[in-house]
Amino acid sequence: MSSSAVEKYDVVIIGAGPVGLLLSTCLARWGYKIKHIDMRPEPTLTGRADGIQPRSLDLLRNMGLKRQIMAHEPAKVYEVAFWDPKDNGKGIHRTGTWASCPKFIDARYPFTTLLHQGLIERVFIGDLEKNGVEIQRPWKITGFKNDGKDKTYPVEVSIGHVDGNKAETMRAKYLFSGEGAKSFIREQLGVQITHKDPIAHVWGVMDGVVRTDFPDIKMKCTIHSDAGSIMVIPREDNMVRLYIQVASSTDPDWNPRKQATTEEVQASAKKIFKPYYVEWDRVEWYSVYPI
Repeated sequence: MSSSAVEKYDVVIIGAGPVGLLLSTCLARWGYKIKHIDMRPEPTLTGRADGIQPRSLDLLRNMGLKRQIMAHEPAKVYEVAFWDPKDNGKGIHRTGTWASCPKFIDARYPFTTLLHQGLIERVFIGDLEKNGVEIQRPWKITGFKNDGKDKTYPVEVSIGHVDGNKAETMRAKYLFSGEGAKSFIREQLGVQITHKDPIAHVWGVMDGVVRTDFPDIKMKCTIHSDAGSIMVIPREDNMVRLYIQVASSTDPDWNPRKQATTEEVQASAKKIFKPYYVEWDRVEWYSVYPI
């Protein structure tokens, strides 16, 4: 592009996960000129984040987007169950329940809504398209600078197709990073992620359809057993998400980069659920990550 034809935008948004999409949706409705790019060829297909908190659902209702979210028939969690080891070492038992949204939180919808991130992303994308904004995919940011050449549009932003065969340069009033943990913008600015605690646990997370006689499989549960810990999150399409502890900093062979196969994590889950059984009809998504 020649310098005379450089496009000017109010905001350039990098990353089209829920954070970038919420911002883009609001700005597009208010008539701002947006350039929005994402490295992925399409929205999230499976897995990733899956929970909408009660306050967020209020916000989506105010935006007129709640019905489209609910059209996907998400799971609704009204309470959390706690399971702990039995004293005699013979498996687990329920020790209590707690409201998912306590009474002191003034929420219109006192439940957590659970469905996979891609369906949530598509609701925003549909609204953006109505307002003339399309996500440019698969493109990534390659550079930016506040060079003082234009007081109104101070930031020069360079982007490129992920295949490396196309590039664009534009100017913007603001550049926004919605890139998540591995942020190019944050890295270039030298902004570190600060956290108080070192990695203490590694978890496997698995979305799928299960067969089980565990009575609270349709509830959110935290399970502590002599064999380890699990968190149960019900989901849309008769699925359930299980977070299964893979490693802990108290282990003698502790390794924060430990990996585990689907089969290893399922074997751990079976031990933790005893005396109840659990089998998988299918696994839609699986990942291992440190906390």
